[in-house]
Amino acid sequence: MSPKILFIFLLLLSSINCIDITGILAKLKSYLQNNVDNDKFIVFMDSLKTILYRDFPDHLSKNKEAFKNHLATIKENKGYIEDQSKYKDMSYGLMPLSGNGCELIAIYNALYELTGNNNIDFPLIVDIHEKDGMVLGGLFGTSILSIEKYFIKNGFPTKSSSKKEDYENIAKGSDVLILTIYNNKEDITDQVHTIAITKKNGKYFVHNNGSNSALTGYDSITDVLKKINSGKAKDIFLVGINKK
Repeated sequence: MSPKILFIFLLLLSSINCIDITGILAKLKSYLQNNVDNDKFIVFMDSLKTILYRDFPDHLSKNKEAFKNHLATIKENKGYIEDQSKYKDMSYGLMPLSGNGCELIAIYNALYELTGNNNIDFPLIVDIHEKDGMVLGGLFGTSILSIEKYFIKNGFPTKSSSKKEDYENIAKGSDVLILTIYNNKEDITDQVHTIAITKKNGKYFVHNNGSNSALTGYDSITDVLKKINSGKAKDIFLVGINKK
């Protein structure tokens, strides 16, 4: 049943039986984040990689040309990609990168932090994950498991966990972090987001999470989760990555 049909059905039902439709919708919107185990969610999303799979060989050359338009802004942002919404000119699967590219941008930002390389081939990162990583043809972005897989394959030591109690130890022992969250623990329609987190002078800095997100320093990963997105975020998975 499509979301629209379900909504109409619930609306009609509530008008007949005086059911609290607002309460029902609120419970539906918050159910996944608060009732489904993180590991089960991660594995389920990974299992969807083969559905709607298509090869997009034309995207690589198109994306290489388009990425040139962003190099000046990346330089202004001290080497990081902070403005995902501006990447409408690049494609990832069935969508523009502006709508589904947060995991790939997090990989880029983490890779830059680890290497200091100003010539990272971001379009190639996109191409690699189009071939093995897209969830539902990119409609749901990139499999969380594919993020860590990319760094392991390229020789970077990693540690990861879906359990929040492990996060601080992982964070303390890692050079850079990639955190996947529910944007809003009360509303799944606000979707899932993945961010790179860098460390400097004992503070944690979040990249590509809205305008000027990287300017705020946090005391810990716990502090990040408490304060970003007005305190509405909920953890899913953390990957800690170290230099080779």
